[in-house]
Amino acid sequence: MNSRKIKTIIVDDESRIRRGIEKLVLAAGEEWQVVAVYGDGRELLEAYDKQPIDFNVLITDIRMPSVDGLTLIREMKKRTAFNPVVISGFDDFSYLQTAMREGALDYILKPIDRVEFKKQLEALKEKIMNQWKEQEREEEVKAQTAKFAYMKQVEKLSEVSKGFELEVSLFDWTKDFPEGNYMLVYISIDQSSNYSRLMSREEWITWMLANENIIEEMLAESGRKFWKWRGEDSSWWILLCSNENEEIETFREKIYNFTKLMQKNVLCTIPLSNSMAISRSFTELALLQPMSRDVLSLMQYRPVFGSSQILQQEMNIDLQQKSEIENAGELQQFILKIIQALENMNEKELKKQLSQFVDGLQSLRLSSEVEFFLQSLSIQLINYGIKFTPRLNTGLLNLQDTADLLKKAANMDELRTELEKMILDVFQKLSVLDKEKVHDEVQVAKQWILENLKENITIEKIASHIYMNPTYFCEFFKSETGETVLDFVTRSRIYKARGLLLGTNLKIYEISEQVGYADTKYFSKLFKKHYGELPSKYRENLMRPI
Repeated sequence: MNSRKIKTIIVDDESRIRRGIEKLVLAAGEEWQVVAVYGDGRELLEAYDKQPIDFNVLITDIRMPSVDGLTLIREMKKRTAFNPVVISGFDDFSYLQTAMREGALDYILKPIDRVEFKKQLEALKEKIMNQWKEQEREEEVKAQTAKFAYMKQVEKLSEVSKGFELEVSLFDWTKDFPEGNYMLVYISIDQSSNYSRLMSREEWITWMLANENIIEEMLAESGRKFWKWRGEDSSWWILLCSNENEEIETFREKIYNFTKLMQKNVLCTIPLSNSMAISRSFTELALLQPMSRDVLSLMQYRPVFGSSQILQQEMNIDLQQKSEIENAGELQQFILKIIQALENMNEKELKKQLSQFVDGLQSLRLSSEVEFFLQSLSIQLINYGIKFTPRLNTGLLNLQDTADLLKKAANMDELRTELEKMILDVFQKLSVLDKEKVHDEVQVAKQWILENLKENITIEKIASHIYMNPTYFCEFFKSETGETVLDFVTRSRIYKARGLLLGTNLKIYEISEQVGYADTKYFSKLFKKHYGELPSKYRENLMRPI
């Protein structure tokens, strides 16, 4: 038997009748429950507005002094859905007609007959049970639809994170995602190759699944929208969305604390540990590709910092962990002065600080210590590039460069030469940017897009044309124009397609190709979305003689 209760409210201005109806309802079976009783319609309206009540049935007298039963039903229908039942006398037929128009298909005549009333409640119970079954079916369909939509979104996210450079139009699916800020998290099991060799295949798979279950349970309990998919080997991607009205700084802090807790729970539960890399926050999902590349590049620093790390694109290097190195603070000061020399475009000072930095490295005892400070320099250069040179598309340096320095250099003299060569290359990149005067980057970007509508357009291609990094370009474009790059490209292509429809005899598939869409069906769908009709119908209507 269904354990749900049929929650009932009774409203009648006569206390004796109220008590009598309440007893009859409760006597009708254990499925019935009276949740509230009122002497007038106004009482119920005021009580509901103060604190909404969950109920299924409203039994109300028609004639009441302040707010009558029909007005009560009408007003309550504005607030919630329920099954109204009216109580009336034999001389209230006109009222009954109005009540039935208000949706009160059930009514009780005075004086109330117990047997007849019970029959009416039985019929009402069956009606409500059917409503519940229908609701359950609808909820199941909604859940299945949502699950299918989620799986399609995850499939797209997985494709994007694999690094293939995608045409702008292929990001149209991102419009199905909620608005808000996003952060991308990459999770990888530490020393997975060692563990997989030491354990049996069954044992390794068991711990892998346990690791994933911990992640999924915490995500389910996080109270925010998320998308999770598998990466390569023993790794996972998570895309997290901010909650409504959540400040961006609060969002960032919560995600960082969430990953720390996730990491801790894994360590406490299973014999594995995870390292994680976290992206900056972003609003345009078209940025997911460059973000995923940046996040993956952070994982190259795991050998330097060790297992169970949380690496961030805006991370600060904590040299306290290397406090046993006698001149750690001095080396860090040299790194800061190198950054300052780059900011000031002072080549002489840059070479001086580089030389002193290498002298400091020479005093270190272990190659691992040298590697640590080289990586520290690398990360701070990357941070500088992100924060202060947003127009730089290719990056200040290749992330692998510093890792390769020790392999290339046979001694400290060679290391000095290679490091100076690498940093001066960075200096030259900055010099070029400093001298360039790009007038109105948005207009230049728009013009390039309009001239290349037929071609394969990617965020990276547009950004490189105006010497911006892709992440900054998307944010800059939207802030300047009020629309996303995807919206501008789509609108421009469809507008050009309209001109070709009216001004040429090209076939629909030829027009589709002329504006950059290989899929004619997809093109037709977009065209109808903008102009209300399929391209063929649109041309036919406009070309018809008046």
